[in-house]
Amino acid sequence: MKLFSTLLISASLLAAGSAFANNGTTPKPGSELPKEDATVHGYVVDALTKKPVPGVTVSASHQKKNFKKEVSTDASGYFKLDDMPSGEVLIYFDKKGYRMLKKSPLVLKDKTVTKLTIDLREEEMDTVYEHPVLRLIDGIF
Repeated sequence: MKLFSTLLISASLLAAGSAFANNGTTPKPGSELPKEDATVHGYVVDALTKKPVPGVTVSASHQKKNFKKEVSTDASGYFKLDDMPSGEVLIYFDKKGYRMLKKSPLVLKDKTVTKLTIDLREEEMDTVYEHPVLRLIDGIF
């Protein structure tokens, strides 16, 4: 019985010693760094029709922390960016046929949830459609 209690005390001291050595702030070698868990989510809708826009590429970046993440909106226009770093994050919304939108830097804090509703505007067409007959008439004068 005395041997068992000695082993139990030794195991407790060993666990306490490793806890003090690591104090929860420094990851053990080979382990992952603790994840920051700010979340940004929301919906992307057409600015005129207010209908969801699926397939929008949502890109997030943080210059100082060398962080980049990319997701796409689903059929309902919903997107979710998990495990975002704290600080200033730039978010871009891009889809062919729409103007790319850059969201001014969002300031994120750890363990926060930010909800966005994004209105995307269709690109304006610069193409001028001319009828071939009008081109001929224009060439006469």
